[in-house]
Amino acid sequence: MTLVELMITILLLGIVLAICFQVFITVGRSVETSDGRSQSTDQARLAVQQIDRQIRSGNVLYNPALESPSGLALRVYTQSNGDQRCVQWRISNGTLQTRSWSESWTVDGDVSSWRNVAEHIVNTSAASPAFALDAGSGFGDRLINIRILTNVNPARQKTVEFKSSVTGRNTEYGYNPNICNTLPPT
Repeated sequence: MTLVELMITILLLGIVLAICFQVFITVGRSVETSDGRSQSTDQARLAVQQIDRQIRSGNVLYNPALESPSGLALRVYTQSNGDQRCVQWRISNGTLQTRSWSESWTVDGDVSSWRNVAEHIVNTSAASPAFALDAGSGFGDRLINIRILTNVNPARQKTVEFKSSVTGRNTEYGYNPNICNTLPPT
């Protein structure tokens, strides 16, 4: 084997290795993007499923536009799992959180702490509300529109939007509409 043949072989090997490394980098980025998008979708789906269950079993739905922060918080008096409780949802620092309390929390102190449900939420202002009461529909103030925006990696992927409309199918008239008005301290 001559020196020229050896140099040509090394050059060809270098070109093949460069192409292989480029393919590996491209595939790695593609997997990272897909994984981030999947995580974003899973976060939103999980959050909406939990909210859906509590709204469907809700007896009193409060207008999210009147909550603080407007459109980024939701309050429901629900009997999900046969347990009548006030439930509150909020988006705080990119995290969707929930807590609940009994009707008589001022007496029995039965208030759960805030629990994180989903992270990487990008609904951050009233300009992109996560919750809205659809008063114009034929559901009589019982339809909540949910729009959760998530993005695990904003620098590399698009925001995932998850929309749902949920009505309180167990909503009955005659419940005290002020039952959950006294909020526990945060």
